Amino acid sequence: MAVGSVELGKGGKVINGPSIPDSKYFLIKQLLKRSPYIHTFKPCLWFTGLFIHIHFLRIYILHIAHTFKLKMAKYSAKQWFVKERTGDSLEVDKTFELVAKELSTDDLTEGQLLAKSLWFSNDPTQRLWINKDSVEGRLYRAPIRNGEPMETYGIYEIVESKAADHKKGDLVFARGHWSDYCVLDTDSKGDPGAFLFPVMGDPTDLLTLGVTGITAYFGLLTVGAATSKDSTIVVSVAAGATGSLVCQIAKNVLGIKNVVGIAGSDTKCELLKKSCGCDYALNYRSPSFKDDFKEATKDDIDLYFDNVGGEILDMALVRMKEFGRVVACGAISLYDDMKGPGGKAASAGISSDAWIQVVCHKIRIEGFIVLQFADQIMKALTDLGTWAAEGKVHLIKDIWEAKVEDVPQGMLKLLKGENTGKLITKVVHS
Repeated sequence: MAVGSVELGKGGKVINGPSIPDSKYFLIKQLLKRSPYIHTFKPCLWFTGLFIHIHFLRIYILHIAHTFKLKMAKYSAKQWFVKERTGDSLEVDKTFELVAKELSTDDLTEGQLLAKSLWFSNDPTQRLWINKDSVEGRLYRAPIRNGEPMETYGIYEIVESKAADHKKGDLVFARGHWSDYCVLDTDSKGDPGAFLFPVMGDPTDLLTLGVTGITAYFGLLTVGAATSKDSTIVVSVAAGATGSLVCQIAKNVLGIKNVVGIAGSDTKCELLKKSCGCDYALNYRSPSFKDDFKEATKDDIDLYFDNVGGEILDMALVRMKEFGRVVACGAISLYDDMKGPGGKAASAGISSDAWIQVVCHKIRIEGFIVLQFADQIMKALTDLGTWAAEGKVHLIKDIWEAKVEDVPQGMLKLLKGENTGKLITKVVHS
């Protein structure tokens, strides 16, 4: 056989020469059979095969690289840290610092989630977390120290999971941080405030019925022991997240005869009458507020649900019935350097007249932290959900949108009383 020739056997099978399958390359076999230039095809076929191998090797390498890249996805996160705790009026630039940091999915440990922030809860108690006068061991939780990330409860979307019960795309309610992305831990490590559970339905409903909803529930029904036998209940910051629910439960669930709500504007007072069932809605900024308060409580007070402290607490104590109850839920007038009724600085002191009434009328004042009822939270959420479905409770929300750079403004809105109902920050991502 001449050099460069191909010998074909029966059926066109190559006996001597390049091995070619019987059926797939019939035209090529015919070309090889007839061409006098077969010696020029052999190196071309070899290079063609090499090119095909290199092409598929390149695709394979790109696939491996893409998989590796996904495995080690990195997110450029912007996160607010506490720069300097303050006991004075809050100033964002002095108190907080925005820091850019890189989060890698490869750094997640077992049980951790990398999550995208969707909605943040704005709560007055967050101001206490960063108050320089908050003492370790005397607050219901450890204060946030200088240099630590600012915390919040919120709704987060899982973008990467190393927890068996949570998958990518799930929404969770958790205690996280003021950041666009953060790492969440599914193991609370004994911290009852670090609970994390799935979100169903409208996520903002859970923020409204969540911490603030169960605060209203346990504060009124368990701590305050309110019943339908009570004739007069007074609620301060009544147009806020907790207060608005207290008023509705008192009126629409318990059927209390006289529900008095106190707020900071005529618009909010109108809301209290129309949406919260208040029989009296008093504007504490009105020049006639003290006279209005006496008129609304002319039969004295069975229960005062206190969210504000200061002068209004003093006014309520001298109008309490014998064995009256005061639920000490919050004292927002004392959390920051805000002004109380009449423009005077709020005071934590109780007047001698008010304290004498506490003694002589056997008034019970009791504070509480909602986490002390952690084992009853599901029952509270079930009841609240049922009342909402029955139309007895309406969820009043104030949702504002903000990029992560503007998130601290939500705390200022809250302290200034600019919100109506539950203040929720919707995080806008670039």
